[in-house]
Amino acid sequence: MIDLSFSFSSTTISNRSGRPPAYPKELTSFQIKQEAVRLQTLGLSPQAWQVLDWLSVGGVMSTNQLQIKPRTLRKYAHAHLLARLPFPSNELAPEFSKYGLPYNPSETHLYVLGPVGLEIVTRRHEYPPLTGHLSYPLARTMHDVILNEIVLRLAAFVSQQGWNITWMGTNTATLFDAEKTRQILEPDAMLIFQKEAQAQRFCLEYHNEDKQTRAEQKVQKYQAAYEAGTWRQQWEADAFPTVLAVFEKEIVGIGYQATLKERRTNVTFCGKLLVGVLQDNLAEWANFATGERIAILN
Repeated sequence: MIDLSFSFSSTTISNRSGRPPAYPKELTSFQIKQEAVRLQTLGLSPQAWQVLDWLSVGGVMSTNQLQIKPRTLRKYAHAHLLARLPFPSNELAPEFSKYGLPYNPSETHLYVLGPVGLEIVTRRHEYPPLTGHLSYPLARTMHDVILNEIVLRLAAFVSQQGWNITWMGTNTATLFDAEKTRQILEPDAMLIFQKEAQAQRFCLEYHNEDKQTRAEQKVQKYQAAYEAGTWRQQWEADAFPTVLAVFEKEIVGIGYQATLKERRTNVTFCGKLLVGVLQDNLAEWANFATGERIAILN
């Protein structure tokens, strides 16, 4: 889990060693480990640590989402801290336009952890970093890009109201049985909002499909997770998180409503169309069970 922060310094990789080295295009396993140790010994800037931490839980993020100057991200990629996904502009532009996300042909790219960055965060965190995007098709990759956009928008909204935000990606929020041998639940993300003595937890689910069945499956899985009870210890929570479902098609919301009308559950499910999230209409969400609109924060 990581603490989401929106204040970055303007520094980059520490330059106490003088000019940055001329990195080869590819590194051996030994060179990756050696370079990771070298950079950690020299020290990375808070900005660089932020990028690595965000990608360790988010997996893949755009230039705009990382909130770093494109030139700085190119330096990180040159140092193998990051890797740029090789999708051409004529493929990326329609996807960004579809969701109304900022896009600049010369500056907008999708980044994942590079081999050195992956080595560093593996050493830094107990949880395994989220990987795999180098082999994903664009449609699968964009699911996670939009998921991370939702996370960042929620975090910005809550931060403006004085709350601190902890972000747990699917790799850190996964719930296991008591023996920790079987996965019970794999939320897309979990957000923990804290202010003074208050703490509220939300599991986030993003649906880009256009059918009801997955909504029904989600309700079943969350209820089973609630009944298993391991969430109290593994999530260190006194109350089960509210589920926030964000969906592109209304049919998904209808699926949640229909399922909750027929099935009793101990879990609260709230939802909102993706277009509303991207317009930053985040204060109120629809409670699927009651049809009422409720505030996300008490």
